[in-house]
Amino acid sequence: MLLHQLEAGEMAVVDAIHTDGVLRSRLRSLGIVEEGSLCIRRFGPFGATLQVMTESSFVALRKSEAACIEVNKIV
Repeated sequence: MLLHQLEAGEMAVVDAIHTDGVLRSRLRSLGIVEEGSLCIRRFGPFGATLQVMTESSFVALRKSEAACIEVNKIV
C-alpha cells in the first residue's frame, strides 16, 4: 500500500521508499525513514497534499511524493 492511499487518522510503518537522490535525502531529514512509524493527520484541498506526523515532527507532502512511499498499515 502507498502512503497516499491511507485515510486521515490511520497509522502505518514505512516499508520502502521508492525514490533516490534529493527526494530520498529530504524525506530522511524530515523523519520519514524505512521501518519508521507515521500517521496521516489530514489532507489538503482536493487531496493534492497531506500532513503526516512522524515520530519527531509534522511534515507536509505532495501526493506525488507520498506515492513513492510504501507502507504497511497498523491495525
